[in-house]
Amino acid sequence: MKIKFENIRVGTEQNNLMNLDVKLTPYIGEHNFFCVQDLTEMFHEMVSRSGIQNGSFIAQILHTTCVLSVNELDEPMLLGDISRQLEKHVPKIADYLHNSKLRTANLCEDDYKCDRNADAHIKSFLIGNHTMTLLVRDGKLVLGRWQRVGLVDFDGPRNRDLVVQISGE
Repeated sequence: MKIKFENIRVGTEQNNLMNLDVKLTPYIGEHNFFCVQDLTEMFHEMVSRSGIQNGSFIAQILHTTCVLSVNELDEPMLLGDISRQLEKHVPKIADYLHNSKLRTANLCEDDYKCDRNADAHIKSFLIGNHTMTLLVRDGKLVLGRWQRVGLVDFDGPRNRDLVVQISGE
């Protein structure tokens, strides 16, 4: 059995939905933090470089305000709907204890923004998926017809670190 590791850094934006389709512009507010980075091709390339034909691909995001997701990332209106529903149920501006003076743990003296991001933590907590496992068959990731792999950041712009492990024969 072979095992390959790789570290990745991905830069995100505050919101990139308008870049995917300009028709989303009226639906994106100034406090909307929802950035989707499609990692599918990068992950395919990593599997190809690994030389592993059959096994497992595991990716883990090392941040608490973003997730990894398998979904239909080529459909901007769906991503707009997901973003709008999350913002509706967990708005950026609300009376969060994490954002208040009550908080005394894990303060970020060098990064004021990280002390005002309770909504991003809640969205990430509700969605989950900080780690994902995909199958590798015949040297390729196994994905369905519309499935793409994305990093969804609820607190950008930031640099995000991921660790990937590919194992198998």
